[in-house]
Amino acid sequence: MRVFSNTSSLLSLLLLLGGSQEGEASPALEKRQTTGQYCDTASGMCYLEYSWGPTAPVFRVAVPDTAATDTDFDTLLQIVSPASFGWVGFGWGGRMTLNPLTVVWPNGQSATVSSRWSSGRTLPQLYPEATYRTVGASRNSTHWTVETVCSGCSKWSGGRLSTTGVNSFAWAVSETTVAQPANTASSFQVHDNIGMFSESLEPGTVPAAQFEEHVGGAN
Repeated sequence: MRVFSNTSSLLSLLLLLGGSQEGEASPALEKRQTTGQYCDTASGMCYLEYSWGPTAPVFRVAVPDTAATDTDFDTLLQIVSPASFGWVGFGWGGRMTLNPLTVVWPNGQSATVSSRWSSGRTLPQLYPEATYRTVGASRNSTHWTVETVCSGCSKWSGGRLSTTGVNSFAWAVSETTVAQPANTASSFQVHDNIGMFSESLEPGTVPAAQFEEHVGGAN
């Protein structure tokens, strides 16, 4: 089940992945953006969902209802990407520098999740302060999917997620495959497209017991 709203007015400038200059997405991309709530009928999990078009990745975020601003809490991120993308990045603070980055890419029939941080015009480096457990990953002829729970993405030096207000999130994508798909420290090329969106976590806030049950088998 999906409930969407148009978020074109919320797109703004953000820092490039691995760089410190700013880039602006096109007006056409702005018009295609949607955010809303997605509820999986099989698992019963509900997420904050964002996409910018039918051929773009879908980003879904969920948090437990016990989460509180200024505390560390686990966050759940699901990315469903068209097979054409070699990697997809997600910035938890609305930019691609100075906040935790989740960078994912296909690896055989599964996917690799890499914890990164960038402080300037360089390839984002490994970020040990945020750790990940994979809930599930798959790949077919048209899409690849990964769902991962992050410990350390809700609060970082200089920023945090708000459980009551609006948060900004950033994304970046590239159609170029990474150098070493099985290696979380692999290098990767600069993005082909970037953007951001702003929304509260309310659509993806679920009962803590349900959240823990869903991520319980993650590794």
